[in-house]
Amino acid sequence: MAFPTSGLARLSKSLIQVRGIDATKFLNGLLTSRLLPNIIKKKQHTISEAESRHANLAEIIDTRSNYGLMHEDIYDPDFNIGIGRDGINSMILNSKGRVVTDLFLYTLPFDNYKDCWSELMQTPGYLIEVDQANSRSVLTMLKMHKLSAKVKFQEDQGLHSYYYYDDSQEFLEWMEDVQSEYFSSADPVNALQSANSFIRKEVIFNTKYAGNILGFAFDNRIPSFGFKFVTNRKVTEDVTSEKEKEEKDILIHELFSSNFKFPVAKVAESAVEERRFVNGLFETHDARDDAKLLPFECNLDYTNGLSLDKGCYVGQELTIRTYNNKTTRKRVFPVEFFRLTPEFVAEAKSYAGGESTQALPQVELIAPEDVPIESLEESEVWPLFEGEEQGEVMDKGKSGEETTRIQSNNPFASSMKSRSPRARVRRNGVGKTLARNGNLGFCTLPISSVEKFPFFKLKFTPQEGEKEVEIGVKAVIPDWWPE
Repeated sequence: MAFPTSGLARLSKSLIQVRGIDATKFLNGLLTSRLLPNIIKKKQHTISEAESRHANLAEIIDTRSNYGLMHEDIYDPDFNIGIGRDGINSMILNSKGRVVTDLFLYTLPFDNYKDCWSELMQTPGYLIEVDQANSRSVLTMLKMHKLSAKVKFQEDQGLHSYYYYDDSQEFLEWMEDVQSEYFSSADPVNALQSANSFIRKEVIFNTKYAGNILGFAFDNRIPSFGFKFVTNRKVTEDVTSEKEKEEKDILIHELFSSNFKFPVAKVAESAVEERRFVNGLFETHDARDDAKLLPFECNLDYTNGLSLDKGCYVGQELTIRTYNNKTTRKRVFPVEFFRLTPEFVAEAKSYAGGESTQALPQVELIAPEDVPIESLEESEVWPLFEGEEQGEVMDKGKSGEETTRIQSNNPFASSMKSRSPRARVRRNGVGKTLARNGNLGFCTLPISSVEKFPFFKLKFTPQEGEKEVEIGVKAVIPDWWPE
């Protein structure tokens, strides 16, 4: 899959403003990330210096002010919580703990350089960035939970979201240095001063356009993956039409300062999507609306969009119970679809935990979404379950329902499988396809199955009356996932 190694893309996202004296408390009750300085001790019977390090957060943070956002990492053994003006990745869940949408949350405004946003700094304000298809459901949920909270929200059509990335090692190191220097504050005052300094020193943007940048965030779902920003004017490569001149679009080469040494050119949004698929970064809008996914299945813990001790929020009970009981049995895995050949199946069966020696045979026809996936080993002996092998006896159960007894060579295995005639030809599979982009995609698969044998297959009929097609599926564990 070919896409530019660097570029700036405009994202087709909806931006919802949330503002008011109760905005922080209101959003804290809906998001999986922490916004209030309440530290709920996870294990009351343990004593840990790290856990009590931030006991004075409530004295540092005034939640009725525009203090910024808290940044934390659930895998950090030192339990560090920073304060920054840069945005974070998060999710909204429903009351049953299912994912409504993933999102980016920006503090509004990002900075207050030369008091250009003094009015907005008077009260807490945030920007919620979601996929356009999910904006209506998010607004509905905000209205449903507003009650008597002193907060206002609306979708702002005049704002634009942009994403910049560069896949060079130099950019990766540069991002780490910038975050360490400007976005590692311990209190709101230093956080705002650092954001103002970030603008004043023109680390990325020309100070001429400080009044046009409302939100900024590093995409740390994958470490130093890129950065995002929100403007109130469009960014273009060249202003040629009279309409663009009237709208006062910003030219790319003017927006980015001379201190930013990396190439900047506009790329299509599809390049950002293809890059996500190549790196195995799933977003919930990739799947169908009725997918009914859970946050841990969507790898929210891996992308650092979850706080484990923030207290109550919508969907929190099931989420924390799942974490404490370690009951996450399946996840969304990045996969590669390939042509299933007898030679590759034979070679794959000798897989012993390493990489396959063969290159995956390219496939021309890719399966659609929402197709059941079968284990490659089990599917090779599927005829046993369809009454096509000798050694099976048809019986009638106590209710008169026909059952199948399969003779087993394993003395410890059950030899009776009660199945209705309809169930004999049903293939429920071990997982399902959620999305695809070329030969890459995302599938829900059992963790234990992937660790044991990462090859699977799926069967589907392209069109009615056509022959059934079999496609191979290889699950991949990205190197950025924690061990």
